[in-house]
Amino acid sequence: MFEEVILENSSAPIAKLYKSACKASVTPDIGVEIKKKAAYYVIRDCATLTRKYIATHIWGTYDDPVVELKGKFTSNEVKGFLTRSKTDTEATLLKKIIVADIKNKYVVHQTSADVEPSTNFDAGDDDIYSYYEEYQDDNESEDDKENDNSPPTDDDLILKYLF
Repeated sequence: MFEEVILENSSAPIAKLYKSACKASVTPDIGVEIKKKAAYYVIRDCATLTRKYIATHIWGTYDDPVVELKGKFTSNEVKGFLTRSKTDTEATLLKKIIVADIKNKYVVHQTSADVEPSTNFDAGDDDIYSYYEEYQDDNESEDDKENDNSPPTDDDLILKYLF
């Protein structure tokens, strides 16, 4: 799982809490005697929060998580994470933090000020290409899409910078 890779590559001792938190969120009274019923729920809820958000915390402990974790993820881990981030609150939050870090560190798209202005021809001018219209290429519209200057999606950024 994507989050486990973040935890496994961390040297922070708190990253090792994940497996224990998974157990305690299901069975809070494992290995301990609970004398008050409320303590059972406190342990369960604390373990559940740890399980859900420890990867987000550990991401923030890296000096440069994008550089340190690049190439550590498999394609399936990244794609699974991106799929989960559409419905899972914890994955969505982690994804937003990762994308923000990528955008803060790297120039991910040219701004309109950096783009050279294109040449515009007046509509009244003769069409200088009219003679060649019979050679219209069906792939021309696909080429236009490839040269489209739209910014990459958040998923594209994560795939590019972490996989």
